[in-house]
Amino acid sequence: MLKKILKSLVLIFFIFPNYTFATDTNAELFITKLANDAKTILLNKSIDTQSKLKQLNSLSVDNVDLDAVAKYTLGEYVQKLSDSEKSTFNKLFKDYFVKNVSSKLNDFSDKDLQVLGSKKLNETNIIVKTKIFSKKDSQEIIIDWRIYLNNNKYLVRDLVVEGLSLARTQREEFASILASKSFPELIKILENYIRSN
Repeated sequence: MLKKILKSLVLIFFIFPNYTFATDTNAELFITKLANDAKTILLNKSIDTQSKLKQLNSLSVDNVDLDAVAKYTLGEYVQKLSDSEKSTFNKLFKDYFVKNVSSKLNDFSDKDLQVLGSKKLNETNIIVKTKIFSKKDSQEIIIDWRIYLNNNKYLVRDLVVEGLSLARTQREEFASILASKSFPELIKILENYIRSN
């Protein structure tokens, strides 16, 4: 029995290379800096809301794989779109993403982030596990950051908040709109959201 167990363990380590189980300290530092930069912007009382949004936009463009996220949220429907429609959607999605995320970040601006660890899934995909907590009310929220490594640059592709993927949730919401209405209607919804927030 012991021999069988040992053989199984050896097989596992041959099938899955060592990096599969490795941590990524640089990815952890990337998330710590990104969270601190966002918090600094949100808590800056010397600038107005529009200036904050502009800075958050720059932060997102530099650190989030927005093109990949936009494509993912459209699912298979992306194949039906022309290049012009894709371009229009991507531009609106970036503005929508910044406004949507900034409203969520405001809820956490008075809380602290602690990195709990990281796991390299393969050479380009890493998960950084964090905890956001409040010293005032002892509230804790677990957030997994799904990171993509592209040409030695870390980019965020998804946030999994208490087990719920924000990218997948957005994809399901867009899929519902596209199924019951149309692509032009989705564009209108994004434009209205951007205008009113």
